[in-house]
Formats: sequence, C-alpha cells, structure tokens
Amino acid sequence: MNFTFDDILREQVASNLAAFEHQQIDGEGMRHAAVALTVIAGDTPEDGAAMLLTRRTSKLNKHAGQWALPGGRVDPGEAPYDAALREMREEINLELDESAFLGRLDDISSRSGYVISPYVFWAHDLSAMAPNPDEVASIHRIPLGLFGGVDAVQFIEVEGQTEKLLRLQLGPHRIHAPTGAFLLQLWEVGVHGRPTRVRHHLQPDWAK
Repeated sequence: MNFTFDDILREQVASNLAAFEHQQIDGEGMRHAAVALTVIAGDTPEDGAAMLLTRRTSKLNKHAGQWALPGGRVDPGEAPYDAALREMREEINLELDESAFLGRLDDISSRSGYVISPYVFWAHDLSAMAPNPDEVASIHRIPLGLFGGVDAVQFIEVEGQTEKLLRLQLGPHRIHAPTGAFLLQLWEVGVHGRPTRVRHHLQPDWAK
C-alpha cells in the first residue's frame, strides 16, 4: 500500500502528532542531539510519500556508513528544534521554515551517550537538496508503503536480555534502532495514530 504525498496525509500526520503526548528525557549529565524526520515525495509517483534518510560517509570517525536521519549535536545555547533544522541545512542543504514543522516524537537515549530529540517535518521543494560530502555519502527516499510489509518490523531476541533488538527491513534496506525506532514511531503514531512507545527496544553494539 502506498500513501499519496498530499495535504490529506500532511494533516493526518500533524493531527496525530498533536494528539500524542511525547515523552522527554531529562538527560542530566548526557550530551544532547536532535534529528529531523522528514516526509517527502518518493522517487516516483508510484512510490507515494516517503521518509528521507541518509547514509553516513565512510570518512566519519564514528558510525561511518550507517543509516541516519539528518541531525547531530545540539550546540551550547541552541534549542534542539533549531539544531535539527541547522543539521539538515549542513548535511543535505535542505532549508525548511516553521511552516514545515508537523510535530514531535519521544526522546531516545542512544548507546553513544546522547539524548536524541526527534522533530517531524514536511518538505515539498527538494530542488536544492544535495549531500555534504564530508558527512553524507547518499540521500534516500524510503516509501512509507514499505512499512506495511509482512517482515518490515522485526524484533530479535538477544541472549541475556529481556527486551528485543528492533530492526526494520524496508525493501533492501535494513535499519536498526535508534534510527529505526524513530521511523517506527512515526509510522505508528504519525501515520496511524497509535500511541506506540519505542525507546525500550535494544540497539546494536555498533551503535555505541
């Protein structure tokens, strides 16, 4: 099933997020980061609406080559919302204003020691979008319809752990938490209005 990239979907996601009581993490003693989850048009009209994802460049010291959402560390004195928009400009040259903001999802603490705050946006004009080669190897449009696949959302048992590892299999793309957790919550909360929590799911060792 594909989701048409139109004002009906935009209002649906914004309304569902407005009704959702997102949870924040105090994060005292932890570093703070912010990410942008952006709904865009797919590569083709048949793809419908999609999520914007990046692959990190191999040049980075940490998390090289991994799937990621545009985002990064919040600078001193900077609001997390502003950090998400700034990182989007710096990483993929996508400039959005307040009218693009749809809502908020739950904070997640990462294994790398950050509290990550997610902000959801809607973007029509991607004409200037381009990867910053120092940070981003490639930009991808992941159709929302892939989330409805039979094996799209996978929970994997880990020896000695009560909680399970979250993994998304979206077409040929395998995406783990925390990025996968943010995507899953947007699918559950934003698209379907189901008040789903995701930050308890395990993250892989290499997410440190």
